[in-house]
Amino acid sequence: MRKTAIVIAVVFLLLGALPAWAGGVSGEKLVRDLWTTMKTQNWQHLEKIMSPAFQSVHADGARDRASELKLIKGLKLGDYTLSEFKTTRQGPVMVVTYKVVVSETIDGKRLKHRPAPRMTIFIQTAKGWQWLAHANLRPLEK
Repeated sequence: MRKTAIVIAVVFLLLGALPAWAGGVSGEKLVRDLWTTMKTQNWQHLEKIMSPAFQSVHADGARDRASELKLIKGLKLGDYTLSEFKTTRQGPVMVVTYKVVVSETIDGKRLKHRPAPRMTIFIQTAKGWQWLAHANLRPLEK
């Protein structure tokens, strides 16, 4: 009986480690890396990981890849906190929802610090994970 319990425990431990062995990456890690890239203004890396098909949606409308890059480069991103991650995956697509509290300046206006939901979508390609889409669900300040 004891041997059976040990075998079952080992199987569960191995199954839990399988994503790491398979080169798996978590949605939380992808999002954290993305935010670090934006904060450190590593524009070359950001352009490398953004899919040519990238789209975003914000309270003021939709953006394509070029428009989003322009917005991000003008953000003056301050300190931020990411939390409440939820990740789903189907095939090469990973959808990550989370909340962010961030200091940011958009169009010369400093926005208030308050939690806001975001959705970030990645796609796994031959080049690695690429940022495919983003939804910023924070309403604009008036």
